[in-house]
Amino acid sequence: MKVSVVFGALVLATSSVSLLSGCSVESNSWMNQSRLEIHEDQFTDSFETAKLNDATLRAVSVYYQRYGNGPLVASVSYDPKSSRNGLGNAQRESQRIETKLRQLGVHDIQISVASAPGTGDVSTTVMTFPAITAQGPTGCKMMPGYYGLPEAPSDTDTENPDYRYGCTVENLIARQVSRPSDLLGKPGFETDVDGNRQANVLDQRGYYGGKSNPDLGGETASEK
Repeated sequence: MKVSVVFGALVLATSSVSLLSGCSVESNSWMNQSRLEIHEDQFTDSFETAKLNDATLRAVSVYYQRYGNGPLVASVSYDPKSSRNGLGNAQRESQRIETKLRQLGVHDIQISVASAPGTGDVSTTVMTFPAITAQGPTGCKMMPGYYGLPEAPSDTDTENPDYRYGCTVENLIARQVSRPSDLLGKPGFETDVDGNRQANVLDQRGYYGGKSNPDLGGETASEK
């Protein structure tokens, strides 16, 4: 009788183990696995030409040097029937704007004048250039409560949560990137102190690259 009871207990234990082995205890991570991204954008803004003073042009040049990824194209408007905002005024203003921007370090400039009948005595300058921006990973949101009181979660899916841990950090890092184009690398900086060389120093074989040294082929110990 005792033997049969023990045998039955062993059978039940074995069955339980086999059933558990078919279940996986792994689940999708709630940690964000993506890093910040580089996106192409377009800067476009219009200004009243007479108000494009040195301070405003300096602000434009700083923004261009941080995000610019191509020529800065500008167009100064004029009204052919205006005595104050004619072709001559637009040409003088375009020359002034170009000269100042070049002094501020913006050298890739394409500036022109454009007829705008009916605009009267006020000239407008439109500036545009392709830009590169740094953004957080696609689909990565800020943590609940970052901008105010948190709301109740709208999604209870534990496999694909509405917010993944670490997304807020990536978004904040993206906002602090001064010149996003630097993340793409800059040609002509392959020197003894460039970032790639320093990474090799830390992660590979110091200053000597990633390959192992060849066998020296020296003498071997004598065999007994």
